[in-house]
Amino acid sequence: MNSAKRAHGALVLATLLVAACGDYSGRSEGVSGDGSGSSPRSMGELFASQVQPRLDFCRSCHVDGGPGDVENGQDFMLHPTDKSQDMALLRLSWERLGRNNPTSRILLMASGQETPHSGGAPWPAGSDAYKAMDVLLKCFENESTCTGLLGGIGGGAVEERPLLGSRHGGHLWFDFCQDQGDDAVLPPDPRSRVVPGASDGKAVHFNAYWADCHADPELVGEQAQPKTCGDLRASWAIGDRLMRGNGGEGSGTFFAGDKQEGQFLQMSIDAYNRLWRFWGLNERPADFDYLVAERYGMPLAPYPNPYPLPDEDPNDPLKPGGSGQLPAFMTQLRGPNGEWTGRVGFTCHACHSGAAGLPEEGGGFHYGLGNNLQDIALMSREVGESGLSPGVIFALFGTSRGTNNASDVNVFFLANQNTGLRLDQYTLGMLLSGSTASGDTPSWWNMGSRPLKFQDGYFAGDSSRVDLIFYTPIDGVLGGQSGEDWVRAHAQHADKWILSLKSPEYPLPVDTALAERGAILFHSKDLWGAGLDNPAPRPEGGNGSCASCHGAYSPRYVHDASYLADPSMEGVASNIAAHEVIRTDRRRADTNNEAVNQYGSTSFLGYPETIGTEHDCGPRNREEIRGDRPLGYLAPPLYGVWASAPYLHNGSVPDAWTLLKPDERPKIWRRVSTPAPEGMEGKVVMGYDVSMARAYDPKKLGWKYDALACGMGTLPFIDCNPGSDSTPLVQRVLHALYGNVLLAWNLGQLPIFLQVSQQQAEDRKIYNTHLYSQGNQGHDFAAVLTDTEREAIIEYLKTL
Repeated sequence: MNSAKRAHGALVLATLLVAACGDYSGRSEGVSGDGSGSSPRSMGELFASQVQPRLDFCRSCHVDGGPGDVENGQDFMLHPTDKSQDMALLRLSWERLGRNNPTSRILLMASGQETPHSGGAPWPAGSDAYKAMDVLLKCFENESTCTGLLGGIGGGAVEERPLLGSRHGGHLWFDFCQDQGDDAVLPPDPRSRVVPGASDGKAVHFNAYWADCHADPELVGEQAQPKTCGDLRASWAIGDRLMRGNGGEGSGTFFAGDKQEGQFLQMSIDAYNRLWRFWGLNERPADFDYLVAERYGMPLAPYPNPYPLPDEDPNDPLKPGGSGQLPAFMTQLRGPNGEWTGRVGFTCHACHSGAAGLPEEGGGFHYGLGNNLQDIALMSREVGESGLSPGVIFALFGTSRGTNNASDVNVFFLANQNTGLRLDQYTLGMLLSGSTASGDTPSWWNMGSRPLKFQDGYFAGDSSRVDLIFYTPIDGVLGGQSGEDWVRAHAQHADKWILSLKSPEYPLPVDTALAERGAILFHSKDLWGAGLDNPAPRPEGGNGSCASCHGAYSPRYVHDASYLADPSMEGVASNIAAHEVIRTDRRRADTNNEAVNQYGSTSFLGYPETIGTEHDCGPRNREEIRGDRPLGYLAPPLYGVWASAPYLHNGSVPDAWTLLKPDERPKIWRRVSTPAPEGMEGKVVMGYDVSMARAYDPKKLGWKYDALACGMGTLPFIDCNPGSDSTPLVQRVLHALYGNVLLAWNLGQLPIFLQVSQQQAEDRKIYNTHLYSQGNQGHDFAAVLTDTEREAIIEYLKTL
């Protein structure tokens, strides 16, 4: 070991395990090798059975080049692979730290009894880990007394739970029922454990709580939560027919429910087959289906989703449905007898299903991956011009490719009011609420770990009506009874299909040792520890780590009672970070002001029949619900986070590296595009490239991009200021307008329905953080991490 590095350790392990090797309770259940739990018989046996297994935790960081290899950590360094040196190196550090005077600083600092120590308590006072280390160090002091001390240890050999492991999202019920019969009773919903007091004194903190929206028997026609695995399977099957699409009978479509005849928001196959005419081509290209998917950012699923090609009969028994392949967000409709109609409707997969990686790379299309590829506005314009006159409905979506405004709930609340037209003290606040504008759709596979939903925690996780907002029959959108009854009958089934979705595993190799370091950092690095001078104020509750807001995932921490009240709460995240802590762009949350929350409480979507009861399931940010909890943004669970770049609620940060290192974030940037087919270069608009080999940056955990200067696809002094990171005056004026007048931003997006050139379509791939709602500030408490720590955390995130 480098003696020069040792000389820098004069402060006597100011962070024993440094900030990187943080809080570990030592509460893993231990058994002796023979199961007897008998006391160790010698100092060597004590070390081998109860101390050395825990040194593997320290070894994750305190090796040459690791996060612990810094000035204040170099007094405690282990060999990265040779465990035979552990006893000698531990004794050497004990000598260097002043021996037992009367208690070793190894114990005082690593149990939290002495500061500074921003890394938590690897051996908390009173724990088995503390007792074992205390006895060992006393044996170092006087081996003649060791035998007498060993008699009070007990506990047997330690078997540590692994640092790495993930259930990849979904919901606990589906994992439970895999090997159970239909009569098996479901365990409690893990989200229902998130109640006031559940996280008091815990490392993972909750400040917003579960509400059961289906417990009240007065909710006529709405299903309660399933009770058995059979109930769950039956509900899922109904939801699967509704949600999957692919031309299946009973598929849901926009504003039509599952009624597939005579609805207005449909498109003829003839109109679909002539979309290429709006692309500047002279004839229908042979790879038309692929080019549709690329142009509009609507991936093709690896399942048949048929439509008839020109001159095909969709009911030809040799080619049922046709031989074409629709993108996943479209589905060919069926008639009353199951016959194909030759018309298509639109599905939720436009925003909620996408692609990451090519199939040959272990990736591909994924249900539930928030679609950061889509350009719904471009699609809407051309679909509308081709033969769907109500296409203007999509004016609610997107300033740039990959973003959308689907959660513009204030607009829906105006149309859907339980009490009819409102004229009260909240009406003016509603009209002046502005627009939520650009958003990045969260992944559905995290819904089973979210007691609340939407980026600002607006709705309860169990409020399933809002999940069908775009499938609600049009009369239900306008407050009609029949449409609302359809939602009551189907929303819980759709919810169960959504809850069943799992995140894909990371398809590239993972450095396991580095990921284990990252697991420690993620769960225990106190970002507000002594000497870090974090620029953001410290949030209330938790241990100051990433897990404090985003939840615990590592089996070692999930089963640690100081982190979670119950291991079933793995990955559950329900912490709304206050604006003054998270410091991200406020536009989305500010739009959902108190007036919007109150309007939501009298909308069918907000369960008005429960308001004021013990089962109140209305908007969660109403003052009477949140109390003194500040407004802000809900930290999401992180399953499948590798696939969901870009990051933050508005998709303004391209990769995890710049999320954790704010000063390297680009102001204007553009993801790289898929190469055009040979011979089509410059003739067609291609989408964002999803090839892991060509377009993914595994070191930064995100899609590759080009940082752009002002004027490259943007208008100087309008969209940006040349040579400056400041926002132009024009944009600041627009921010004030869009942020204070309902629908002003939405109307500002209507020019997309004018003629769009190929260059304009390409420029829609540019993300400009100067535009309204698209700021990339905030999450800057991560600035205190070192690059070594960032690398480890990113490697760990790949495993979730």
